[in-house]
Amino acid sequence: MTVTEVLRLATQRLANAGVAEPVLDAELLLRHVMEWDRAALLARGAALLSSDQAKRFLALVGEREARRPLQHLTGTQAFWGRDFLVTPDVLIPRPETETLVETALGLLSGLGSPVVVDVGTGSGCIALTIAAERPDAAVHGVDISHAALEVARINARRLGLESRVLLFQGDLLSPVSHLAGSVHLVVSNPPYVPPDQFPSLMPEVRDHDPRLALVPTPDASDVYRRLAAGARGLLRSGGALAVEIGLDMADEVRAITEREGFRVEQAVLDLQGIPRVLVAR
Repeated sequence: MTVTEVLRLATQRLANAGVAEPVLDAELLLRHVMEWDRAALLARGAALLSSDQAKRFLALVGEREARRPLQHLTGTQAFWGRDFLVTPDVLIPRPETETLVETALGLLSGLGSPVVVDVGTGSGCIALTIAAERPDAAVHGVDISHAALEVARINARRLGLESRVLLFQGDLLSPVSHLAGSVHLVVSNPPYVPPDQFPSLMPEVRDHDPRLALVPTPDASDVYRRLAAGARGLLRSGGALAVEIGLDMADEVRAITEREGFRVEQAVLDLQGIPRVLVAR
């Protein structure tokens, strides 16, 4: 079969399976198998696949049909212009989380040698991006999951940042209590999906992302409260807390942070116009 033929077949199969972007996913899977960039894919529509290439490609298409995430099949996800290793042990980085990174970098602007803590670091996409963009920053990442931290360590090595980001295992901010009074910014994308909404999530998320990174225990209010309380003890005077929030959560999280002694500075909208990041000092 030619490239054009297998792409047409794969696109139809993925569309029938309810995949949101069947054309794009088919192209990305074939590029992964062929080790081509998009220009090569467009230029070689008449090229024939070997039997091994076709077999590998169609096997991946079958897994994507079953709604296994594309990123688990290719092994990476682009975030802020860099490729991050992703596995079932970490939340796949989302475009909306780039709003959190953009906000964090803005908060650090003008500060020399800032100290940053990323809570729930997962793949390390937030901590490592901040470290890469701010070579003078001392960045710390915390996660309760040992498996997630292993992925973050691999990404740190891949990006040449293993000496720049210190990783700690534990619950929220407890592993970095030694930084009390010295931190300029605490940043976090905590779990905030309500348990009753979990069954209605897309299969790629519900069945493959770690539930620990999605659904808060016992609830989002408690997670944000404990996060704010812990940050209050770590931050220096004027320091900031920047957290990602879910749909319709801005007022609730604002009230929680204000009860913990913070002044809410702004609610930042994502590209869809949804309040996505809350900043408090």
